[in-house]
Amino acid sequence: MKLFGSYDVVVVGAGASGTVASIRAGREGARVLLLEGSGVLGGLVTGGRLTKPTGLINAGIFQELIDRCAALKGADPTVRESYWGRYTGAFDAETMQRVIIELIEEAGIEILLRAQVTDVVKEDNRLSGLIIMTKSGAQLVLSKTFIDASGDGDVAALAGAEVMVGRPSDGLVQPITSYFRLLNVDVPALIADAKSDADDLWELVAPANAGPRNEDYVMAVLLTGFTKRIERAKADGFDWIVPKNHITMKTGLIPGEISVNVTRFHGSGLDERVLSRAEIEIRKQAYCAFDFLKRYVRGFENSIFLEVAPKLGIRETRRVLGRYLLTEADVRGQARFDDAIGLCNSPVDVHEPGGDRAIMDNVGEGYGIPFRCLIPEGIEGLLVAGRCISVDEIAFGSTRNVPACAMTGEAAAIAAANAAAAGIMPSAVNITEIQDRLRALGVTLGSPAD
Repeated sequence: MKLFGSYDVVVVGAGASGTVASIRAGREGARVLLLEGSGVLGGLVTGGRLTKPTGLINAGIFQELIDRCAALKGADPTVRESYWGRYTGAFDAETMQRVIIELIEEAGIEILLRAQVTDVVKEDNRLSGLIIMTKSGAQLVLSKTFIDASGDGDVAALAGAEVMVGRPSDGLVQPITSYFRLLNVDVPALIADAKSDADDLWELVAPANAGPRNEDYVMAVLLTGFTKRIERAKADGFDWIVPKNHITMKTGLIPGEISVNVTRFHGSGLDERVLSRAEIEIRKQAYCAFDFLKRYVRGFENSIFLEVAPKLGIRETRRVLGRYLLTEADVRGQARFDDAIGLCNSPVDVHEPGGDRAIMDNVGEGYGIPFRCLIPEGIEGLLVAGRCISVDEIAFGSTRNVPACAMTGEAAAIAAANAAAAGIMPSAVNITEIQDRLRALGVTLGSPAD
């Protein structure tokens, strides 16, 4: 088999966690390969139009990405607040794509897009290589260390790590979704309409001193509600085909641009037939929701359907069992850990598996994420980052969000780069080295000493 290359750190997956991990590892002096199965860098924060962090970005690479977007007038630098907690302001997806490319190239990262990991090479319990499938056929990638930032825990599963999927009671996972975007929305009219039906409003974040123009609301509005209005429309005979009882919206960079989060498809993101069907059904749901908004919500009368996000939003698949399992009690109890690598305040955000409801529960100042959650039990040479880290199904409702994905990617990169330089396994890197480096980067750790 042809050898594609040999590296210090190989990162699998170029979503939020993988891009952060590759940039940080490169800056730490490692020779890095970033592998991605699609043609998109940034994953859901670019191709999925997931442009509002659910929680506060805790310094590091992702904060730098947002700062660069803001310098290009493509991000809202304001920290805003909803009923479930504070969050870092929104950004534009294409501006984010631009600055991701800039930072990756500055860090000297080699990128290989449209490459699928199909198998692993192990020496006893140590991961030493990956088999990838490319347009040129199967090839071998060797590395001193690996970071699984695939979201689905693909590498860890292939390596034989123990994985968890869904609720213990029935295995059901949070539903698949996609944002869709509309143009030419009268945002002041929308906000006035929502306020006039305030008992049907879950949340409304909007500039208090904004004027009558769409320009006054760019990247600054977050709105959730319309549960009762959906029920009224159904009673009126409207064919509401979406298995969700509320709608979330946010304004974008273009005046009058609204991104809508409402689509919902139940099924496993690990099943190719489910994924194919989800692509079609989610579009049908988006068109249905668009028709509903035009008919039942003021401000949408002259709106234009722009797009369904090109990258499908997979909320939940595998979680990899690590040396510590972060629990619901830890998250809700604002737990602190001696090996914490980041303080996360993202709410417990759970979209009901198999149902139409969702919860967004405040977690106060936040909880620490232990480094042990990034170390798969029984596998050496591999770290996990992003939504496949070791957590239970409710804690996952918080850690699947961008702030935690970015923090775990950064910590994994520091550990992997240090391990490659020292010729040891990432699990053997002194946690103090990782924490000291993160503190120097401005990260609040979530340890008892913070």
